[in-house]
Amino acid sequence: MAYSLVLLPGDGTGPEVMREAVKVLKAVQDSFGVSFDSFPFPAGGQYYMDTGAEWPDGAFESCKAADAILLGAVGLPDVSLPNGDLAGVGVVFGLRFGLDLYANVRPTKLYPNVLHKVHQHFKQVWEPGKVDFVIVRENTEGLYTPARGFLTRGGIDELAVDSRIITRKGAERVIRYAFELSTRRKGAPSDGTHRLTCVDKSNVTAGCKLFRRIYEEVASDYP
Repeated sequence: MAYSLVLLPGDGTGPEVMREAVKVLKAVQDSFGVSFDSFPFPAGGQYYMDTGAEWPDGAFESCKAADAILLGAVGLPDVSLPNGDLAGVGVVFGLRFGLDLYANVRPTKLYPNVLHKVHQHFKQVWEPGKVDFVIVRENTEGLYTPARGFLTRGGIDELAVDSRIITRKGAERVIRYAFELSTRRKGAPSDGTHRLTCVDKSNVTAGCKLFRRIYEEVASDYP
């Protein structure tokens, strides 16, 4: 069985990163007996400059049908859409909202022999094996909802507004996803305990108060 992959190299360092990612996939394919069918599409600021579109017709449909999507980076300095948005951001939001990718999952793990650049010098700061956690962030609500705009007078932008939207449905599903992910992991490197920390500003904002309340409700299902 071959896994279907859509490759979106994009702009800037995106193509460079994608080339290295493809090398890794080739190594996985050779070492573990899996196979990948890759379907590359141009996308982003340069493609917009060339064609007037952020990505080709049919690219989203291919992404929707694929087993996985690899996105490099999109956007170039000073290349904007008529509304002022960065050309290429429609690719990111098109995937995010079109495929309902509500959980932004960012694993952080320190491997042996990886030095850290601190004060212009590479050194061993943290101990490998003791840094292993995952950040889960809600990806389709909050400040990403299209409730924003400018107040312009005499050609001068005087006010910019971004409304932060948090719903019970959006909060509960990403919180439950995080709890389920925690149960599948090995626990903290120090003691093996499964922990989930809710990071918010519930002491100040109404949206975070709702999010925290839902977090505590869901937490009761994961004693």
